Amino acid sequence: MTAIRIGWVLLVAVVLTILGWLGAFFAAEAGWPAPALGYTAVITIAAVTVLELILGLRVLKDRERPVADRMNPVAAARTLVLAQAGTYAGAAIGGWHVGILIHRLPASGFGSTVVTESIVQVVTALILVIVGFIVEQWCRIPPDDPDNNHGNHNRRPPSTSGAQPTTRQADSPDRPEP
Repeated sequence: MTAIRIGWVLLVAVVLTILGWLGAFFAAEAGWPAPALGYTAVITIAAVTVLELILGLRVLKDRERPVADRMNPVAAARTLVLAQAGTYAGAAIGGWHVGILIHRLPASGFGSTVVTESIVQVVTALILVIVGFIVEQWCRIPPDDPDNNHGNHNRRPPSTSGAQPTTRQADSPDRPEP
């Protein structure tokens, strides 16, 4: 899986800034309220950020465990995908609200509700982007992988079926063999 490219994140933020400005402009021209997310969205974004951080910490702690005891690599990949999606979502939400701020700040000033909500959204989105970048770094495969299989600890040869391998417990020494 490829790493997040900062250029793409910035492109998303810039494009959504332009669209946010256009949305605020057309909403103001039509007499509608600004298309900004309210304070309740901050709770949702904060919950996603905390969940992403918790899952990332789980992957980070798992890297210190012996290879045989590590988590399923698919779970780590899902955490990586969540981190990357959170980064792009944060860039989009932050960019949208920067566009609203650019449009509304000169006319309304810092005291208006829309400007305050937009500032809170930009800060929350920026935190989501930062956490996404950090968690992505935590999900990287360590360079000193002792068995040199690049984190593919449960990989089966291509000729095997989809059944999971099972381990058999050793027979106890006091049991006679048949």
